[in-house]
Amino acid sequence: MNNKVRGFSLLEIIIAMAVMAIMVAIAFPNLTKNSDQLAKQEILRLVAAIEYVRDQSVILNQEYGLNISEEGYQFLVLNEEDEKKAAEWELIKDNNSLGKYEFPTGLDINLSIDGDNLFSSAEESIEIFEDEIDIFENEDKKEKVPPPQIYFLSSGEQNQFSIGISVAEEIDPNDERHFFRVRGFLTGDIKYEGPLVGNLFQDLDREYEDDF
Repeated sequence: MNNKVRGFSLLEIIIAMAVMAIMVAIAFPNLTKNSDQLAKQEILRLVAAIEYVRDQSVILNQEYGLNISEEGYQFLVLNEEDEKKAAEWELIKDNNSLGKYEFPTGLDINLSIDGDNLFSSAEESIEIFEDEIDIFENEDKKEKVPPPQIYFLSSGEQNQFSIGISVAEEIDPNDERHFFRVRGFLTGDIKYEGPLVGNLFQDLDREYEDDF
């Protein structure tokens, strides 16, 4: 018997390409969902920390603060124990969940204080992760801490802010962009929202209907 070697027909190739296209179409939304999950996870972590600090400020009658940059964030506490010196802002070091925290790679961060967008460009972000202090330096020399961008007062009040997080790289640049955010109000209320359709650097303070 003569064995004939037959190649793929045009119809078979078209069918195979169609199957591959369907598989890719199914996979892309899942990839987007997994990427968005990282942004959501980070904003929820920040919301939990903010709510904890806000409650502690009232319970302990203590002033707290928060500094945030595109790299990460850190919580501060106002040290007023020494009556002979002016009160100083210090890093919180005795609570790991409130210490310096760096965002994972692949995320965009934006911050608005009292309606002013601070991270519209990378140059405007505040660097809070300075080089580690030499352990052989003078022990009396303390790390210089900038004043907080966001205040949590013992009265229960705070300045108005919006913090937004989104995925830095989209699967398709033409895809609909969205982000997650947490907003703080002068009354001390905290509101988490997301996913919100829009551009993180243009719509951070935009009012959305509660339909998410």
